[in-house]
Amino acid sequence: MHNRPPVPLIELLPQHLRNRDAAGGRALEALMGLLAGELQVVERDLDQLYDNWFIESCESWVIPYIGALIGARPMRSFGAGEVGLRSYIANTLGYRQAKGTAAALEQIARDVTGWPVVAVEFFQKLIWSQHVNHVRPDALGTASVRDAEAARLSGGAFGTACHSAAAGPVDGASGRYAIPHVGLFVWRLDAFPIGFLLNEPAGYVGGLVPRASAIGPAFRHFDPLGADRALFNRLKGDRSIAGRVDMRMVPAPLDRRLLHRDLGRLRDGALSHWFDDTPVLRIRLDGAEVPPDRLHSCNLETRDDGGGNPTWRRPEQAGHILFDPELGRLALHADDESKSVETNCAFAAPFPIGGGPYDRTASFAAWREEFFVEGADAPWVIGVSARVEEQTDDELQGGVVVASLAEAILRWNAIAGTGMRGLILLLDNASYADDLSDAAHILRIPANARLAIAAMAWPAVERAGGVIERDLTALTAMHRRPHIQGDLRIRAAAPGNDEEAGLLILDGLLIEGEVAVMAGSLGSLALRHCTIGASAGGLTKGLRIISQNGGLAVAVDHCIAGSLALGSAGGGASIADSIIGEDRDLEADPDPLALVVDAPLSDVEFARSTIFGRTAVRSIEAENSLFLGTARAAQRQRGCVRFSYAPPTSRVPRRYRCQPDLTISEAEQAAGGPVSDLEKLRLARSTVPIFTASAYPASAFGQLALAGPDGIAAGAFGGAEMGAGFGAGTPFRRANLTDMLDEYLPFGLVAAPLFQT
Repeated sequence: MHNRPPVPLIELLPQHLRNRDAAGGRALEALMGLLAGELQVVERDLDQLYDNWFIESCESWVIPYIGALIGARPMRSFGAGEVGLRSYIANTLGYRQAKGTAAALEQIARDVTGWPVVAVEFFQKLIWSQHVNHVRPDALGTASVRDAEAARLSGGAFGTACHSAAAGPVDGASGRYAIPHVGLFVWRLDAFPIGFLLNEPAGYVGGLVPRASAIGPAFRHFDPLGADRALFNRLKGDRSIAGRVDMRMVPAPLDRRLLHRDLGRLRDGALSHWFDDTPVLRIRLDGAEVPPDRLHSCNLETRDDGGGNPTWRRPEQAGHILFDPELGRLALHADDESKSVETNCAFAAPFPIGGGPYDRTASFAAWREEFFVEGADAPWVIGVSARVEEQTDDELQGGVVVASLAEAILRWNAIAGTGMRGLILLLDNASYADDLSDAAHILRIPANARLAIAAMAWPAVERAGGVIERDLTALTAMHRRPHIQGDLRIRAAAPGNDEEAGLLILDGLLIEGEVAVMAGSLGSLALRHCTIGASAGGLTKGLRIISQNGGLAVAVDHCIAGSLALGSAGGGASIADSIIGEDRDLEADPDPLALVVDAPLSDVEFARSTIFGRTAVRSIEAENSLFLGTARAAQRQRGCVRFSYAPPTSRVPRRYRCQPDLTISEAEQAAGGPVSDLEKLRLARSTVPIFTASAYPASAFGQLALAGPDGIAAGAFGGAEMGAGFGAGTPFRRANLTDMLDEYLPFGLVAAPLFQT
């Protein structure tokens, strides 16, 4: 059946009536046009009402009602958890038919938490006398001391070793192996693949460029910052209730021994599990992809070369590459060290914040209208790509695309004028080691001008006659995380009469240097999904307002930055869903921590953010945030701090349901009066947030530890966790998991989540 465009309502009238209407000024046609518009609204509503009968197509508000019809237990929504809850309700009848099986428990747990889960029935891991009718050749009573791979997997979800029966809680390592125990192994970190965007035989579009180590060009780090950062499994597919999860389907760190054995089998002619049609790791050397049989997984720890100099192992043959997934390192042969190297791999993070290859469509939609104004000309656009084949000045052959950010800035500076709108789009995942420190490369923002520098796909479309144009209507903000090694400096012109100060937006960038706003009159600076000031040694730099720019307003959204030094900027600042600073000394007192938010003249709003350091602002408005260092506001007569943690030494306006105040208040109510200062100090220390990792660039940077205080883990508005993990919905996921076990766990069994990351 072909979809035909709707017939205009006026055409359904007899022709003689239309002729009379045309002679009389077409008033009837105008009326019928209005009626047709209202009819379309009604038809769309009827179509949506029909779609609302089905869980796959219904609106979000209908999901709980359909769940109630089939008696599905209500579950809590978590962030973007609608898809999982929709799947949970859609499969409820199937879950009940398979109730009690490990496969059903796995899939339900995945639906209600959004986390990868593997269920293990521990009675199958017990040593027992086998019956001849039920022989388990892999369930050996004695583990081999020579099988290093099996030893590393022992105790995990995929271990094959058998254990003696134990007595104890299922969530304890010493008591989990008992007949009634079921373990639900959970991975909280997400793996974000980053690498090739186009894998043509002739070249590539900006692959991830490994950073040469200080030892020499043959020794490189997968992380473009040069840090030893573990690689994670690139998830492969999914599973249904009838399938089983294997190691390729969970975001776990890669194991060098498992990959070594797998590549060995591949070279012997067997099928590969890790380097099949969806390899966990790909490397291009001098523009050509290295076959898996030339990749070697090994230990590349630093060692002495015999002469007192540090070195790593190196391949014995040219064209072969050694790599260490646990340290995130690779080594080249001497004949290959001058060749270009690009990689495709996956790193892990607890939340999609900072510069990353995740979907930033919502971020782009928030500022798109600033540049694509209805009725006005399209903005000036230039692309930046490391691929030579894409670089051209011909707009009719896929241009304009230049080779470096420095060149794009020069071209913008040359033509930028008052009121101009422009886009600099970085099209790849390459590293740009441009020197942007000289005066010519200072980014200039004229009065009333708008400029965005963003990681974005700008698709090329072939028109008639072989013309290749780039489509501005198809910009896509995902799969890209370009790396800028230098500092980015900005200078804005002062606005004249009836003019506004300029605006600059940075979106989706990993900036190793600082973002510095020089003397001038910038009106607005928005940092969105960026990592600022990152290096192998941590977050060493950040945003700095050098001087002037008194009316500058700063917005930091979903970012990671070393510090925010706003200086003379007084236009206000907002920090949302971000992490500022880091803490390498977890036992440090809050007072001597580094000053990471220095805004003496700004009224600052914090929302759902983690601040690893001291804060000094003019006034503060905060909610659902964590201040690990002392926070001080010069003006405390206005503003409020809600559902947040701030050290007792902080000087902020009134607090509402904050920690550690709430814990101390509850203790006083229980005691029937005030408690001693020593007891207050003890209670305050008991509510200090605990993190899995508080130093960048650890994979779990900013993630709250499971052993942390409940007042932090579920102390934000609505029972969410405080800080940058507010949107992750961890308390809701864990509560959903508990409810699911109550309903679907067979009588007599005991289950518990066992978190792996």
